[in-house]
Amino acid sequence: MELRNRVSTLLLAVLVALGGLSCNAKQSNTNKKATSEIPAKPGKWIAQYRSPASLSYSGYNLGVFFYNGISVVSPDVVFVCGDMPNPKGGEERIGVVLRTSDGGKNWIETPIEKPGMLITKLNSLHFINSDVGWMVGADSGNDGIVLKTTDGGSSWSVARIGYKQIPVTVFFSDADHGWIGGATPLQGEEEGVGGPSAILATNDGGNTWNAQTNIPISILRITFIDTSTGWASGTNGVIYNTIDGGRIWDRQRTEIEAGDGPVDPHGEGAKKFSVRGLQFIDKDHGFASATAAEQPAGRMLVTSNGGAAWRRQWMVNAGVRDVFFLNPNQGWAPTDQGPYINYTVDGGKSWLSEPKVFEQEMTTSRVAGADPAHVWAVGGGAIFFRVTD
Repeated sequence: MELRNRVSTLLLAVLVALGGLSCNAKQSNTNKKATSEIPAKPGKWIAQYRSPASLSYSGYNLGVFFYNGISVVSPDVVFVCGDMPNPKGGEERIGVVLRTSDGGKNWIETPIEKPGMLITKLNSLHFINSDVGWMVGADSGNDGIVLKTTDGGSSWSVARIGYKQIPVTVFFSDADHGWIGGATPLQGEEEGVGGPSAILATNDGGNTWNAQTNIPISILRITFIDTSTGWASGTNGVIYNTIDGGRIWDRQRTEIEAGDGPVDPHGEGAKKFSVRGLQFIDKDHGFASATAAEQPAGRMLVTSNGGAAWRRQWMVNAGVRDVFFLNPNQGWAPTDQGPYINYTVDGGKSWLSEPKVFEQEMTTSRVAGADPAHVWAVGGGAIFFRVTD
């Protein structure tokens, strides 16, 4: 399931913190000036695509059209997945996948339908080229599923993963090696995230999946830089690392984790952060974004040694839902304050607020791009594209 902030009766419980982030001026947790040579040229975000079915909706109801995952293959080829009200009626939802092959000038929206299975959620997808990709989500029975295409999304095979968790993130390092992270509710609850899960892996392109490790949290994001070195992040402010393809996963210290002992009521752990965004530029330089459950708070973490040490680079009064960097300096981060996406040219030391041009404030869940001129954001209501004057 995607962990998102939506219209309440349609949504699964998520760890969301809405806060008072000031977005009318430059935001920073430091007084240092930007040292990057990249000019700070802010842009804005326009709704490049809205589902035709959404045109009869307005206001906050647009949030029932929610895009959870994005995979940018090139400046031209982009895939997006999500879910929306079933056009056949009723209260059920249906998973959809979208593709553009011309940089977003045209999008093709395809509901994913399989005989004998109603696919109600599509939470994440990852393509290794314009033809081969995978998606994860759940069916109407809340069973986790994984789908694969080898023809650019024209057709999909589907299988249940066979584990009692909802897959929310998928990543492949090549055509054979891939990983899935999932979520379960906390003990005693029927919905939400934060319960124990397993990191699943395949070495045959997704034909079979096996649990590499069982962990006491829900995994929300997985990323690898090759078939050996990867990271997984999740609830309780936790990040794990592997250097052997996932046979062993070691927990890294983030300084926002809840910890194993008594929780300091004034410390970071008491805020119950979930690390939702995770990206590495190379084996050393990485970024992670976190959202607190207990109060309006967000953190951007950075590392320059593969996660052996993480430090808090940006501390704001709103959850930071994702992070995407094109290079060590230039990146974007959406927060729980929907009208803006934040932009940095100095590696996250300072941030500019870029407006989203849309009729309603909507949560942004993911940002990704191919180069400075081709960056997209997805979430509630639409697929957004960044433009500059």
